[in-house]
Amino acid sequence: MEKKKPKRYSESFKRKVVYEVLEGIFTKEGAKNHYGIDSNCAILYWIRKYSGHKNYRSPIDVPKGLAPMSSNLTKQMQAARIKELEEDLLLEKQRADLWQKIVEVAEEELGLDIKKKFGARLSLTSKGKGQ
Repeated sequence: MEKKKPKRYSESFKRKVVYEVLEGIFTKEGAKNHYGIDSNCAILYWIRKYSGHKNYRSPIDVPKGLAPMSSNLTKQMQAARIKELEEDLLLEKQRADLWQKIVEVAEEELGLDIKKKFGARLSLTSKGKGQ
C-alpha cells in the first residue's frame, strides 16, 4: 500500500484559514472539511503559530483576531468575503424570483391556489385526504 504524501500549504493559505476560524466564519472542523485539509490537528497548530504566542505547541487562549497579520491582508480577505456573500445573495434572490414565477405560472395554467395565505382554513377536500 502506497503512503500518502503530506500536503504542503502556503503560509498565506494557513493565515487565511486561521483568520476565518478566529473570526467565526468556520469552525476548525468546518474549515478542515471546506478546504480538504487531511490533518486533524493542523489548524490547531496554525492557530497557535499565527496568533502571536511564542510557544505555539502548548495550549493557549486564542485572542480574537490575528496580531501578526497585516491590516491590509485582513481588509483584502474581508473584501473578498463580502464579494462572495454578495454573489451568493444575488443568486438566492434570482432563485426566489424564479420560484415565485413558477408558482404564478402554475396557478395560472392549472387554476390552483398554490400560495399559502395566513390564517387560511383547510378546504373540505383537503380535510378528507388526511384521514
